[in-house]
Amino acid sequence: MTTSGESGESVGQGAAPQLSRDEARAVMIEAQGLNAPPPRRGARTAGIEAVRAVIERLGVVQIDTISVVERSQYLVLWSRLGAYDAGLLDALLAPRREVFEYWSHAASILPMADYPYYRADMLNAEANLWVGTREWMRERPEVLRETLERVRERGPMASADFERPAEGQRASAWDWYGPKESRRALEVLWTAGELMVHSRRGGQKVYDVRERVLAEAFGAEVPRDDALPAPDERLRHFALRTVRALGVLTPSWLWDYFRVRTDEIAAVFGARANGRTAARALLANLEREGMLVPVAVEGIAEPAYLAAERVVKVERLRAGDTPARTTLLSPFDSLIWHRARAEALFDYDVCFEAYVVPEKRKYGYYCLAILHRGRIVGRVDLKAARDEGVLRARAVYLEPGVRATKGLAAGLAGALRELARFLKLAAVRVERAEPEALAGMLMERVA
Repeated sequence: MTTSGESGESVGQGAAPQLSRDEARAVMIEAQGLNAPPPRRGARTAGIEAVRAVIERLGVVQIDTISVVERSQYLVLWSRLGAYDAGLLDALLAPRREVFEYWSHAASILPMADYPYYRADMLNAEANLWVGTREWMRERPEVLRETLERVRERGPMASADFERPAEGQRASAWDWYGPKESRRALEVLWTAGELMVHSRRGGQKVYDVRERVLAEAFGAEVPRDDALPAPDERLRHFALRTVRALGVLTPSWLWDYFRVRTDEIAAVFGARANGRTAARALLANLEREGMLVPVAVEGIAEPAYLAAERVVKVERLRAGDTPARTTLLSPFDSLIWHRARAEALFDYDVCFEAYVVPEKRKYGYYCLAILHRGRIVGRVDLKAARDEGVLRARAVYLEPGVRATKGLAAGLAGALRELARFLKLAAVRVERAEPEALAGMLMERVA
């Protein structure tokens, strides 16, 4: 399948054709499931199969606990589905067992079908833990043993179900584990795959032993440790997942999506192979198999590749089918979590300031990116004031060169109203905007 742009270049034949940045962005937005039209007012909310399909499409949804608006994993789904029942994501974990939680790009929600591809990381967990955690494991094996046996005997347990030591104190303000050694043990046992996240209780992990969770997920077909995918098969699996999730990519973007480690790359490509060299080799193999089409992306020096199934998207773009959706993106959304990629393709600086002292913040505590008609045009510092029933847009900022048009104001107002509906908040309040004229345009439309 081929298509020609204004330059006469074709996608799918001959020398690597040129994609404009608008085209590359639009391809990635569609691959990420962000191009659907905004939900109609009064339309039925997405069901559980639609939620599952988003997770399958992305391959990984990063978990974050900050809930000043809503936890990121729920926002990522909202950005693609509009208002939906957030409980459906929890139901996919338990009781349906169609997803599981483990380390991937970070702590993440993953399709259960991908479990065998993560099992090798679990079996080699000690080598990948922080030095301090490895030392603690060697010093306190009895804590790990007792914690595991207690969960095995009692069934699913959260950290709150373990007693707090009478005189336990945090070592420092940044000591995440606090005084409960069982909490640290639960995390270590989860990383090692001895425990799995059984369910969530008010956002808190509830753990159970691996064999019980996997029996519910796979029945009699639980993946065996002696029949796991080989290292080269794992790399290929994650590469294909990344290609399909991004639609267009360069070698330097490949490994970040699933945070593939350098030792995994070395195991397949040799000790001297660096990440970019290995990525080029693997992407070249996929090109030879017909899964990728080499392209050049305007303004990006690296060679790039287009997923073969996305060629038709370029055809539609060149026929006038441009992105129309306006939505908001969590700072942990897979479209923008790779900061170098977000800057190179979207001219967007992902700025996460929750852990910056207030006087040094440039934008605000928790900003969501504004995706409007194929471009990231700004950011909005939001807070769900649940006691007031209001979604507060504490500040809205447009990117340099972006004008406050009626179309942008209408799209952003619609996204804010839809987010408020998802959060079950009755109103939206716009408190400040730059430029100032945008505040009035938005307040008129969200009233």
